[in-house]
Amino acid sequence: MDRLLCRSLFALFGHRVCCGRIPEWTAHVGQTWDTYDVAPWNLYNIIWSCQNWIRGRVD
Repeated sequence: MDRLLCRSLFALFGHRVCCGRIPEWTAHVGQTWDTYDVAPWNLYNIIWSCQNWIRGRVD
């Protein structure tokens, strides 16, 4: 099911959904920015982990 969701998102948005540039201002929203293992609830890290999740499931 997750592969179907990722393929659908990729078909709809193209590379922007998995490889798009994350705006710098998102690093200042939520927790203080640090690496994902230290500050997982920072907006930049949340977007990065979603992109990583989609990239790992699109073939």
